[in-house]
Amino acid sequence: MSLPLILLASPAMAAQVTVEKGDTLWSIANKNGTTVDVLQNLNNLSSTNLQPGMILELPEQAANQQSFRTLTEEQRQEQELASRGIVDRAQAVLEYAKEYIGVRYRSGGDTPAGFDCSGYVKYVFKNFGIDLVHTAAGQYNSGTIIKKEELQPGDLVFFNTGGNGINHSGIYIGDNKFIHSSSSRGIRIDSMNDNYWGPRYRGANKIL
Repeated sequence: MSLPLILLASPAMAAQVTVEKGDTLWSIANKNGTTVDVLQNLNNLSSTNLQPGMILELPEQAANQQSFRTLTEEQRQEQELASRGIVDRAQAVLEYAKEYIGVRYRSGGDTPAGFDCSGYVKYVFKNFGIDLVHTAAGQYNSGTIIKKEELQPGDLVFFNTGGNGINHSGIYIGDNKFIHSSSSRGIRIDSMNDNYWGPRYRGANKIL
């Protein structure tokens, strides 16, 4: 007598993704329904810097989802963002940045315990897989320089508050306003055209 054939389901293999030029941990996380922290922990990454060609492991949930994807990468990312009520990446950055309004200023600070200007910008963008240096001048040189009339929400804006060169940075939020860490009042929103900041504006760049 023949024994019944029992089929055992093999465990699904963990999905992987190959890093392409322009990818960040934030973009990969959003494409695959996970977070930057999960990807860093799963792949033992001590930095958010990625190199094209790197292979990243995805969490099991994302692996299961991959089997059923039929949309293009761009359509899927738009769908993912829309499902979270986020229109685009810049809006996500600004919503995150605004969570820290009221946090006090601290010279050299780059944590919610206290931020200086460039430490705050660095902290916000690191959450989206973008590593920036902890100086305003260095951040100015890290992106694509744009004209003031080209500013879009999520771009970086730079000022000179004394001395030579660029020594203050913030994040443009639209309507000629920016969010930054003020040495007198901590994280706040100010107008770029007011009597103090208007004359001190020195330039802008695009990071996203």
